[in-house]
Amino acid sequence: MKEFKQIHAQIVRTNQIIDILVATKMVEFCAVSMRNIDYAYRVFNNIDRPNAYAWTTMIRGFVEIRNPEKATEFYSLMRKLGVEPNKFTFVFVLKAYSLKPSYQEGRVVHGKVVKLGMHLDEFLRNGLIHMYSKCGNIGSAHCLFIEVPSNNVVNWNTMVTACFACGDTERGRRLFDEMTDRNVESWNTVISGYSKWGKVDVARSLFDVMPERDLVSWSGMISSYVHSRRATDALDLFKQMQVSGVRPDSVTMVSILSACSQIGALDMGRWIHTYVGKNNLKYDVFLGTSLVDMYAKCGCIDIALQVFNCMPQRNICSWNAMLCGLAMHGHGAEALAVFKQMESAHVGANDVTFVGVLCACCHIGSVDEGHRQFNRMCNEFNISPKVEHYGCMVDILGRAGLIDEAKKLIKNMSVEPNVVVWGAFLSACKIHGDTNIGEDMVRHLQKLATGDGGCYVLLSNIYAAENRWDEVSKMRKMMRRMGVEKKNPGCSSIEVESVVHEFLVGDKLHPYWREIYEVTNRIHCHLEVEGYAPNPSLVLYSIDE
Repeated sequence: MKEFKQIHAQIVRTNQIIDILVATKMVEFCAVSMRNIDYAYRVFNNIDRPNAYAWTTMIRGFVEIRNPEKATEFYSLMRKLGVEPNKFTFVFVLKAYSLKPSYQEGRVVHGKVVKLGMHLDEFLRNGLIHMYSKCGNIGSAHCLFIEVPSNNVVNWNTMVTACFACGDTERGRRLFDEMTDRNVESWNTVISGYSKWGKVDVARSLFDVMPERDLVSWSGMISSYVHSRRATDALDLFKQMQVSGVRPDSVTMVSILSACSQIGALDMGRWIHTYVGKNNLKYDVFLGTSLVDMYAKCGCIDIALQVFNCMPQRNICSWNAMLCGLAMHGHGAEALAVFKQMESAHVGANDVTFVGVLCACCHIGSVDEGHRQFNRMCNEFNISPKVEHYGCMVDILGRAGLIDEAKKLIKNMSVEPNVVVWGAFLSACKIHGDTNIGEDMVRHLQKLATGDGGCYVLLSNIYAAENRWDEVSKMRKMMRRMGVEKKNPGCSSIEVESVVHEFLVGDKLHPYWREIYEVTNRIHCHLEVEGYAPNPSLVLYSIDE
């Protein structure tokens, strides 16, 4: 920008600034290339009588920085001053109304386009279809699409995208099948559409039959697996991508790092970190944050801190990844120190931040600090507590033995308590030997979704530990009636020589399960020799006992 300002000064000195084409080109460079809309506006404001090109460039600049209000304001001012818009003006104005979105104002622009006889232009038709779909009026978009039959692949892709965006996957697929001229973007659009609605296997079946794939195809499919929590499939596909010779970019790496975080694939995460450095990939705030998150979730909290401290730029997600990583690993004091640094850097906290902060308070066992931060979140930061925040507070109170206070908090929650909140409360009751759960709390528990029986198992075992067998019998009959007799089995994973192995409780599917059980039995024997005495009061009774 410094060099541009020198050129600008030279143009002003030589009086070339009065040439509207030169001035408009300067506006275009600032608004579009440099994304410096403020400087572009100052240049624009000094043009004596800006033409449609100059006005359109400013409108485009505001659209590029996703400021549709300012773009439409400029369009209105342009019309008011009697400057007639051209085809390209309408293209960017329609994009602005798509970003808002604003159906009624978009219709007015549509009428103006028809009045000027521009409605048959392919670019404008595509813009109108996109605008109507973004405004949620898929019917108008489709009517416009079929009004003038065309083989323009861009229009077809826009219409297919619109169908999938509103959930009409059947119409979207039908249009895709009817296309006579598909390109790679057509395939990517349908794959992305199915993935968005959770139909990842359908998306993969299409991916496998694509005549050609580009970087977007591979990255999109990998991202779909990651969002569906199918990290192993994402990593397998990434390996196929490397074999195919397609070079990943930083967007692909963000998805792969997320997959590594999900299953603790530390070796793969380290390899990606090295690959990024060697291949000079764009090291932006998203990639840096993904590295911090991956190292933290894989247990390398020191390396996560190193990456975080070396990041040239951080956003709220970066701070949250570091703070939550420290809290998750029990470094409560360090997490609260990072929160203070975040406040000093004038980064606004959000609801995720306070989940990490309250988790940190839980790990340091500070009820007072937990109360203070919870109240700050509500009163100072104007963040409404979510069920995750209440869960942390119940955990803080429960660990401190404040069962009655935790019970009172659950009763006064502004949202419905979920399995996590009840799990924290019942665990505290079991640890502190408090069996006075109360019938009203049991009734609350019965209102929960029946998909997870963990809380019911825990409550049943609390009664069993106190030899309240009548209550145990009642609870287990209720569980059978509700269809939650067993907890969902726990799952863990471990990476050995870059291969991730997953295990369920009582799992015998692993090829070396006998050897694994032999090792655990030997560990048990060593513990007995060392004098370890298990606490049977904390053992959950089997539902089938």
